[in-house]
Amino acid sequence: MKKLHVIILAGIICVMLFAAGCTSSSTTNPATSAATTAAPVASLPEITATTAPAPQVLPWSGTWNTTWLEKDGNLTISIIPLTQAGTKVSGKYSYTYPKEGTFTGSLNATVQGNTLAGTYSESDNDVGYFVFELSEDKNSFKGRWIHAPANQSALANSTLFWNGVRQ
Repeated sequence: MKKLHVIILAGIICVMLFAAGCTSSSTTNPATSAATTAAPVASLPEITATTAPAPQVLPWSGTWNTTWLEKDGNLTISIIPLTQAGTKVSGKYSYTYPKEGTFTGSLNATVQGNTLAGTYSESDNDVGYFVFELSEDKNSFKGRWIHAPANQSALANSTLFWNGVRQ
């Protein structure tokens, strides 16, 4: 009979311990245990990082090493930094002739596809037109120029080249 009392008493203690949340050897509190037995929570949608669109590439912006053929057959070399804003391009340059000195110039042009067409103006009152064609890799151009007052349409037949390579 003593064995029966011990078994019943042990059973009651087990039920009380189970009811109190002490069924495991961990030291979690009842609030934590209750939370783990709560109904499952719907998972949140997966958040994926979005990439900002790449900035628009402005192919004419940059510094160009240029060479042009003068009417007298001499070559002139100049570095021209160009700035492109939308379809408008501008730049300033200088060059030196040993006997005549240093001259400055400016370009103002409009982009249409891979073509840059516009006007140049220099400190010795030389003005004219030019057209540049950008290479496929966008690192060089080949162009032609003419002095004003020639008509801009004369560029098509001009033998005066103006070429450049991106620095």
